[in-house]
Amino acid sequence: MSSRKRKSSKFKKIAIEWLKWISAIVPVLAFIYILYYYKQLDFLKKDEEVKSVTTVLDTKDSAKLAEAIQKNKINTDIKIVENEWHLVGGVAIHNMLVENKSGRSAKSFEAEFKYLSDTQEALTTKVITIKRELPAGKSTKITDLSVGFVNNGAVGCDTKVVTAKF
Repeated sequence: MSSRKRKSSKFKKIAIEWLKWISAIVPVLAFIYILYYYKQLDFLKKDEEVKSVTTVLDTKDSAKLAEAIQKNKINTDIKIVENEWHLVGGVAIHNMLVENKSGRSAKSFEAEFKYLSDTQEALTTKVITIKRELPAGKSTKITDLSVGFVNNGAVGCDTKVVTAKF
């Protein structure tokens, strides 16, 4: 009978060790699965670099651009649907969603950013060229777009598409 006791105690020791390891590994695997299921593992993917050219305009140039916008009806084809922005050390960083309703894909486009004060006065107006392809009939998300230095008193930002190259 003593041999049975030894075998059962040996089995218990091994079973307890296995149970310890399984109880440590299962929660970690469950956590990783939850991250995968809710698509929170995006930080592992490498983001595309956004290439842009910043051009600062004075008020005279902005007035001419406003007339050019009315002549070209590009605003009906390409629109900036969402625009989130914040200042990082005086530099404006934008995340925006651009919708292309035209039948052709656009190779690049110029966007006008008008930064507003508390009283809705235009503090700064900037036009930049964004070299990002916009597929026809689809929306494209552009993240971490640097527009350049902006007045710290800027509270809001109006954006619109000026021109596009198809």
